[in-house]
Amino acid sequence: MKNAPLPSLLSLWSWGVFVWITLIVFLLVSAIAVVWTKHQVRLTSTELHKTVKKDYALRVEEGRLALEYNHLLSRTRIEQIAREKLSMVPMTTAQERVLLLPEGVQPP
Repeated sequence: MKNAPLPSLLSLWSWGVFVWITLIVFLLVSAIAVVWTKHQVRLTSTELHKTVKKDYALRVEEGRLALEYNHLLSRTRIEQIAREKLSMVPMTTAQERVLLLPEGVQPP
């Protein structure tokens, strides 16, 4: 009768070993998951910084192009080119002509 509790202790010991091994495996898996997640965060952070730098460079380029576009479309520049390169002069009222179309005729 004294030997009866011994099998239950043996089964408890094997159950405890299983629990410990399971806990150690979960600990290792979670440690690997933490390291992998930190690595992914670093990669994503690096990619974000590169994208922010690209965005800033594109915004600077957009501003420069907007300034150049406004300069190219400035009225004084266009008038200067028309006078110098195309030998154009402003139209006087004597040079103006008004054409009247007969009724019912649609302009092209």
